[in-house]
Amino acid sequence: MVDEVADVHALADELGLDRFGLNGGSGGGPHVLACAALLPDRVVRAICDVGVAPLGSPGLEQDAWLAGMDPENVKEFGWALAGEDVLTRELQALQQQFEERARVDVSTVLQDMDMSESDRAELARPEIAQIIRESTFEWAVNGVGGWVDDDLAVLQPWGFDLADISVPVLVRYGMTDVFVPPAHGEWLAANVPGCIVKVNDAAGHLGANQEQEISENARWVSAGIAPDGSRTHSPAAD
Repeated sequence: MVDEVADVHALADELGLDRFGLNGGSGGGPHVLACAALLPDRVVRAICDVGVAPLGSPGLEQDAWLAGMDPENVKEFGWALAGEDVLTRELQALQQQFEERARVDVSTVLQDMDMSESDRAELARPEIAQIIRESTFEWAVNGVGGWVDDDLAVLQPWGFDLADISVPVLVRYGMTDVFVPPAHGEWLAANVPGCIVKVNDAAGHLGANQEQEISENARWVSAGIAPDGSRTHSPAAD
């Protein structure tokens, strides 16, 4: 995860961005936290949205890390634990399956996932279906190497200390998420120093009202306005 920091630093320099905010979702959440920890002179505010927690000490032990996760996700991380060669082979086959389904009926791409009603409702929206239809063929246009790297990075030590984060961070998660179960968000909320926490009791991995959530995230990153109903984590409450 920590390797992302140098890339973000270089991109910001190239774009002429002195100070900037960051938003990372799912497996992108830890990358954002790494930048928050190691680029405090550049990062204004950050958002970790339905982000994964570390696996193993000081994070969640494997049983807790996988608890409540969709069986297909559990299977994928099992491939990752078996090694890069196994993971690459299995993801190549999975990518082929996804593309075959997307050509026929995009609604079937994720049909094997045991998703919450909230996520199924989001996936039924025409604009989300369009995103899946287009991105299914784009995310592995040069192979599954990036997907493999992401899975392996999630399971390894992240290479930085969350305690080093000094910039304001918003941690968001949904209580019906089966891709990154709420235990991950709860752990991050308890371990990212001084973070603002926004929990949606009904939402899954894709949120419950994306227009509202995008607006809330933009207000947080640009002006530090926390979403309604959020709270500041207090270690004393644990």
